[in-house]
Amino acid sequence: MLLSIGMLMLSATQVYTILTVQLFAFLNLLPVEADILAYNFENASQTFEDLPARFGYRLPAEGLKGFLINSKPENACEPIVPPPLKDNSSSTFIVLIRRLDCNFDIKVLNAQRAGYKAAIVHNVDSDDLISMGSNDIDTLKKIDIPSVFIGESSANSLKDEFTYEKGGHIVLVPELSLPLEYYLIPFLIIVGICLILIVIFMVSQLTSSRHKSTIGRAKNH
Repeated sequence: MLLSIGMLMLSATQVYTILTVQLFAFLNLLPVEADILAYNFENASQTFEDLPARFGYRLPAEGLKGFLINSKPENACEPIVPPPLKDNSSSTFIVLIRRLDCNFDIKVLNAQRAGYKAAIVHNVDSDDLISMGSNDIDTLKKIDIPSVFIGESSANSLKDEFTYEKGGHIVLVPELSLPLEYYLIPFLIIVGICLILIVIFMVSQLTSSRHKSTIGRAKNH
């Protein structure tokens, strides 16, 4: 009897652990769309959707304001031209990079090494948004700057009107998402209650079965 109950408790604990880990992994990788606010030299604005990368630093809560520069070379698969020098050394520059030819993490790392504070990678022949990731742990450890992904149409509009050379500037706005705890804690409570009820029910069934078996043996004697 005690062995059966112990096995039930162990199984319930294993199920609880597996469900918790799976939910945590899912929520951590769940892409959340954010925005790029772009302003031209006349201070007219336009908004573009982006998707933050799953590596590097997160954008500050107030957003990141800076001047947009086209990457040279465009794919940033090798060291790129650094941002222009300005009298105000505190100026922030953000680089626009073309997708393909090498991994996302290499592109962003080259942007960081050139002195850019953030990177925007754009799609090619598509406006689909991709959640940028990487499996290269060594490279990921070196990346400190935030990066986002945008579609090709957004990239073309940014190049046409909102770059540093054209007198524009942009603001990378962070995604508005609730902390993981808002999802995880209610889930853990509900699953925990369900597992406790399952264990109670199973123990009750085992006890009832054992009781009936005892009565049956007594009648036979």
